[in-house]
Amino acid sequence: MKSIVQFLISGVAGFFVVYGLMNFSEVNVAGEITVISIIAISFILITMSVFRFQQIKALNTQNVTGDEEDEVEDRKYKLFADYSLSSNSSFYLSILALSLSLIITEQLSMTIVSIILLVFSFFLLHYMGKIIQYMYPDRKPNYAKSILDVADDGEKHVILDGLYKSQSILNISLIAAITLATVYSMNNGESQTFSIILMAVILLVVNSKYLLVIRNK
Repeated sequence: MKSIVQFLISGVAGFFVVYGLMNFSEVNVAGEITVISIIAISFILITMSVFRFQQIKALNTQNVTGDEEDEVEDRKYKLFADYSLSSNSSFYLSILALSLSLIITEQLSMTIVSIILLVFSFFLLHYMGKIIQYMYPDRKPNYAKSILDVADDGEKHVILDGLYKSQSILNISLIAAITLATVYSMNNGESQTFSIILMAVILLVVNSKYLLVIRNK
């Protein structure tokens, strides 16, 4: 987990460094380097997600009891949290790569690769529910609702429900904002690159914090 977080922090720092170089460059090389770097990071995160899923499958086939069973369950929980963090991050970075490839590079190859990564990372996100059921066959399909139902305090239930829905709306709103900013930049010639990067960073920070808190409960 620490390596994933450090990897993301390094990537975010790299975004702003390269963006600064773009402002002083008369050529588009810096922009292409930025997109390629984001694509590479997204690909690595997708690979991490797949690797974590394979580890979960391997642990799920083990027949253990007692304290060893508790250790395996804890390990599976942490691996799933790592999977969630990697797949979420790859999804948002793929959106950023697609937006920047359309605005800055206008190269079809980078756009296609970004779309492929976006589709693949979306599939990984969609598959999270099935992984939970694979790990815990007796768990209800609506995982978020199940967590809230076990809360004894009604007020806590309302607060958690509101926070969860607010986070979902925030994610959808920022993704829509990135999309609209990309379309605006393409149609009007006024680059919204910095705004798009900031929105993508906010998505990464908010969702990473949420998943890290859950993982380290």
